[in-house]
Amino acid sequence: MRRVILLALAAAVAGCTGGGPNVDPMSAQVSSADAEMVVIPEVCKSYYKFDKPRVAVAQFMNNTSYGKMTAANTSFAGKSTTKRTSAGVAGVVVAPGAVGVGHVGASKTDVTSSGQVDTYMREVAPKIGEYAQSATENIVANIGGMSIFDRSSLESILSEQKFQMAIADPDTAVRAGKLAGVQYIFAGTVDSISAKYIAPDNNKTSDTGNAWANLALALGKAAANTQTGWIVNIEMTVKMIEVETGQVIINTKVKGREVAGGGQGLNPELIAEAAKKAMGEAIDDVKPDLSQRFSPKGYIKQIRGNKTLALVNMGSDAGVKSGEKLEAYEFIEISDPFTGQKSCNMAKIPVELTISDQIAQDQAWAKIDGKPEALARVKTGSIIKREKLEGQSMFKKMF
Repeated sequence: MRRVILLALAAAVAGCTGGGPNVDPMSAQVSSADAEMVVIPEVCKSYYKFDKPRVAVAQFMNNTSYGKMTAANTSFAGKSTTKRTSAGVAGVVVAPGAVGVGHVGASKTDVTSSGQVDTYMREVAPKIGEYAQSATENIVANIGGMSIFDRSSLESILSEQKFQMAIADPDTAVRAGKLAGVQYIFAGTVDSISAKYIAPDNNKTSDTGNAWANLALALGKAAANTQTGWIVNIEMTVKMIEVETGQVIINTKVKGREVAGGGQGLNPELIAEAAKKAMGEAIDDVKPDLSQRFSPKGYIKQIRGNKTLALVNMGSDAGVKSGEKLEAYEFIEISDPFTGQKSCNMAKIPVELTISDQIAQDQAWAKIDGKPEALARVKTGSIIKREKLEGQSMFKKMF
């Protein structure tokens, strides 16, 4: 039933968001207004350089006690209790300070059974810092606008300089970034991993006498039971450092949540896998700030349909997806009234460009919406960039 509810909710969310508009650009004519070219002041031409900054992502420091774990589970008639054999943090059984670098898997398992009693020991060593590193790399690649420095090359540099693989402090990150020749480097910490068991409500739903009310109660109960079992919560601190200046330009604490499984018996491997997924969801909350700073930029190559369709020079290679919104800009040359020095001012045009279903690797068609007086300011050659992206969806925060 849990799977059915989750699929139904996912379908509802997908139905609300949808993709981009379906367009047929070749059926639209190029009007005289469409053919207008933007005039670029000399002082503004530098805005048409679209170099991608090089970014490295270091392994995060594991500041949790969730490292090499030894768990002792005892099950009595289907009920399970978990006794810690090391550190005193409720939830997951761990040995603090152990290296968390190996694969997630049982390296030792002893099972004894007697009637309705089962006891087993296991050791697991999850790669907590690498999980966070991978989640950050994925979000950087998804946003686009940045070039990711190869992870193995970064690890080679750190090894040669006898640095730790996991980096948390900005000073070390700057040194590593300079050796790698990148403009920015991500570092951070995994601060907390907790697991809590919530029992499902197995009580029979009362009969209200109304079929629709009974259905609503049943669905509500089923939805609530999707939030039962082992609930894993994680917290991470994500930092982005500008290598040249050492300035920390992003310093954000993010949280994630994932359901590990419904059984009462604690399974460290499932907890580790759920923590990994929760990190991937938590890092989404960096997207708004990151996409604002490093949004893919380009320009309009062609306009059709009397300012209704625009071909932009950004496609799937730039991370652009159907349904995403773009902003259009125009330039104004400003002359200082006292010094006479000229500068460029970039102003947003109050229109909205929505990426359509027509996307190639290096270009895409977008639908333009806005008032006639604003549409008249959109021209071939106008600078465009993707709108700021949103963080975790409510659906992800819930499940």
